[in-house]
Amino acid sequence: MKKRRFLILFLVLVLAVSFCPVTQADADLFFVAVNDTIPLTLTALPYDSGGLYVPYTAFDANPGGVCSAYNAAKQTFVLFTINHRLVFDLAAGTVTDENQSVSDITVMYRGGMLYIPLVYCASHFGLRVVMLKSLSGYPILRFTTGGEVYDDSLFVEKAENLISYRIEQFSSDTQSDPASDSLQNASDPGNSQEPAEEEPEKVPINVYLSFTNAAAMPDAMQALEKYGQRAAFFLTADEIAENADLVRTLAISGHMIGLTVSEDEADVSAALSLANEQLDRIVNLKSVLVLLNEAQADGLDTYRIVLKNDLRADAELQSDCVLVCSENAAQTLAALHHQEASLCLIRETTLLP
Repeated sequence: MKKRRFLILFLVLVLAVSFCPVTQADADLFFVAVNDTIPLTLTALPYDSGGLYVPYTAFDANPGGVCSAYNAAKQTFVLFTINHRLVFDLAAGTVTDENQSVSDITVMYRGGMLYIPLVYCASHFGLRVVMLKSLSGYPILRFTTGGEVYDDSLFVEKAENLISYRIEQFSSDTQSDPASDSLQNASDPGNSQEPAEEEPEKVPINVYLSFTNAAAMPDAMQALEKYGQRAAFFLTADEIAENADLVRTLAISGHMIGLTVSEDEADVSAALSLANEQLDRIVNLKSVLVLLNEAQADGLDTYRIVLKNDLRADAELQSDCVLVCSENAAQTLAALHHQEASLCLIRETTLLP
């Protein structure tokens, strides 16, 4: 009887552990790494339930150029690159690949969040995945494409400073409680001054900053680092071929790498294909993010197109916009900071203004 009771308790414990978040740290933080960078921090944790499931937002890190699109209304979730695709029919419990092969698939929902099977999804796109633990005990999901420099143990060591910084930011954000501050001021006998009139709330302008001109990109990266920002960098096939070290540095630093062509390019499609071949050769990834003018974009339906515009970098911004900068990145960033613009990173799934 005692043995039977012990066995039941043991099985209950195993089931409880299998459905617990994969973490031992104090705060619910989950870091997503791609090769040697950590572009993403999530608060939805992975789960082990007969296989590792991760929040679908883990693929917002665009590992190996994989993009994601979730439509809750239509009950679909899509992972895709130029050559490969997985289309999840969440209502039917099936997934269809680029060859129209249909398979049964299990997804999960926790706290309203969609969870997808990690290994199945990653392997379809040729990605290696491993769950690591930071030195401070936080889970790290690391995607690698073959372009990584550090092995897993050295990566954990190198990443600790960045992880500690993000943990500190998260802690300061959660500890800041404006409501409690207001309550304290109201109950403070020494605070008897009349409340000041509230200024109208200023809605921040979202600026999707992007860069062209490979020669100016090292300075642009340095300027972005000062503000702790990342941006999209668009290069031609020739620029990629002639600046392999620059391309590697952009990828390692967590910037988005896109493609563009010269203004007088006769065959835009061929030029973009060549640029992707060069990109794949250097950092083992391809991009569907391209910067073109309206004439160049005509008829290209296999790319995520960002349209060029004539907006000056020093213009007084009135609404959300894409801002293309080819020089004087430091001046541009200073002007945007002065205007209190909110800098946004263009991804291949971003809905642009």
